[in-house]
Amino acid sequence: MHPSKLALTAALILGIGACATVPATAPAAGPPVIEYPHVKRPNLVVADIERSLTIYRDILQLEASDVSTSSADSYSYPVFKIPEGALIRGVSLHEPGEKRVLALTELATIDLPRPSAAPHMTAIVIGVTDLPGKFETLKALGLETTEPKIAGGVDFEFIEQAFVDYDGHLIVLYEVLPSDGS
Repeated sequence: MHPSKLALTAALILGIGACATVPATAPAAGPPVIEYPHVKRPNLVVADIERSLTIYRDILQLEASDVSTSSADSYSYPVFKIPEGALIRGVSLHEPGEKRVLALTELATIDLPRPSAAPHMTAIVIGVTDLPGKFETLKALGLETTEPKIAGGVDFEFIEQAFVDYDGHLIVLYEVLPSDGS
């Protein structure tokens, strides 16, 4: 936070000098400062957005924006090679600290191709808490899952496990394990 905003926030919280430090007009908010390259918002094409939200919103606990319908001139038509006139609906998913980290694009009116059995060509990797609980719920949905594996990083150990969502997307979840203190 900018030092002047920090001082103003502290003054407001403490109730000291707030009137004297508030500028007559607040400075306009500029675009966010982003260092490049910057990877942003992988997109998964799905057949049923509500069914997919049971995974990404309800189980993985990503916050979801309102579902919206794309316009007839949406950039998604040429980029995803969607037939003209097919209905496109979408939703953005958010983490607590960052907006639009993942998107779901629904194409319910056309038959989507299913990925081949192997090898998986892409994966989304997501850090979570309560990995065993999440996989209990994912298995109850009948989704394909792998066995968990403990792996070591330079500074920490983590457990990872993967599943294939309703539309064939490979999703790898991991949870950092508590340090043993050594």
